[in-house]
Amino acid sequence: MVKAVFFDWDGTLVDSLPLLFASHNYVRGKLGVPLWTPEEYKEAIVYSTRELYPKLYGERAEEAQEMLYAYIKDNHLAELRLLDGSDDLVSFLSARGVPMGVVSNKRHDILRREVEYLGWDKYFRIYNGAGVARLDKPSGEPLRHALLEHGDGLTPSDIVYVGDTESDLGCASDAGAAMVFIRHGKMECAPLLERYSPDYVVDTVPQLKESLMEILGLSA
Repeated sequence: MVKAVFFDWDGTLVDSLPLLFASHNYVRGKLGVPLWTPEEYKEAIVYSTRELYPKLYGERAEEAQEMLYAYIKDNHLAELRLLDGSDDLVSFLSARGVPMGVVSNKRHDILRREVEYLGWDKYFRIYNGAGVARLDKPSGEPLRHALLEHGDGLTPSDIVYVGDTESDLGCASDAGAAMVFIRHGKMECAPLLERYSPDYVVDTVPQLKESLMEILGLSA
């Protein structure tokens, strides 16, 4: 029986993806390499920056990460936007006593700043970003680590994980948790859905709320 809900962050509860796309291309421009197209960006971000950048930039990886995080630090709070319905969703679940957490591949200090800027630390006992666990998503290790840290004796079979990318699907699958995938209307996700077979697929946060109400046995 599902007792708790854990979320991804970017593209799941908040719309910071345009900022992240701009941030990575800022780095690429500074390094003199071709800018990503939106499609190339989506393929690349299956992995966290700490795992991706050494593969992309070799000995300049540390320099590239410093440029990325400086750009994000200067811009992320001003550009932070909630996805439609996300505030209603987390306040609804909180009012009904549903334990919640966040497991993201965003750098941990930046994730914490965003959660606390929104005042959402009152909703989440755990909100962990990249680097907290031994591995980042798509490994299931960040989710298992967060459950141990949560302290309520929750196991992966007790939760549903919500996300919108392949790294989220891989994380839930590897951890053995139920999964709700937010497709955002993108029909090209069909191969991912066939590969990972998430338990629920939705296109919007209001649809997500309906699915979570069904999973958790909640009424309006």
